[in-house]
Amino acid sequence: MNRIFALLLLAVSFCHPILAQDSPEATMQVDLVSRYMWRGQQLSGAALQPNVEVSWKGAYIGAWGSMPFDNSESDEIDLSIGYRAPFGVNIGITDYWNSGIAYKDIYMGYKKQQTAHQFEGNIGYECKYGSLQAYTYFWGNDYKLDGKQAFSTYIELAVPFRLAGLDFTAMAGVVPFESGYYMKWTDEYALYAYEERNYDPDGFACVMAALRAEKELNLFGSLKLPVFVELHTNPYMQTANIMAGFSIKAF
Repeated sequence: MNRIFALLLLAVSFCHPILAQDSPEATMQVDLVSRYMWRGQQLSGAALQPNVEVSWKGAYIGAWGSMPFDNSESDEIDLSIGYRAPFGVNIGITDYWNSGIAYKDIYMGYKKQQTAHQFEGNIGYECKYGSLQAYTYFWGNDYKLDGKQAFSTYIELAVPFRLAGLDFTAMAGVVPFESGYYMKWTDEYALYAYEERNYDPDGFACVMAALRAEKELNLFGSLKLPVFVELHTNPYMQTANIMAGFSIKAF
């Protein structure tokens, strides 16, 4: 973990002189989605998903969440920090947390082997032709059956294109090796059980193939509403879902 933070700070220091952003910038957005799909898995039904981010000279810090309309489904809070270089490379760390896993849904619990948090490092490259991103859990609730850290990893390729007046993105995601499980507790100390596996497969597999179409609708004068429709499949699990949503963005 310390090595990743050091690499992040080094990248910021190296690129600092060539960046032109002199003051912090903030963005705030709320998405309404018909279902919450993540890396080939459906995590909930319809949900509100707020997002806020502050960036400065390529460095950023953000918070993202998912709040399902069905109270029986899991809420999610993701906190992230990272850096986006002007030449397309990005690096970051995300802290994932979902309700329904931790003892009494306690958020401020970071004790090893008892936390519901999952820390993930990511590195990637993005340009106008597409993006390639790699993500790996390096700490938290991601274990092998023997109790050791699993380092579950996910790699995704995305290619944008425009057709018939719509902006499309074709996406594919793979896991290169066996992924871990997350665990759930019934009390503060007793392990209840290993729950479902992160990403599901026990070896290399394509767990996500999706096609998203987006368009910005003009409603009233300068008011615009970005909407999307996405076909989201998991070739490994042989499942498919179609979802839709729209965004409300400020700043």
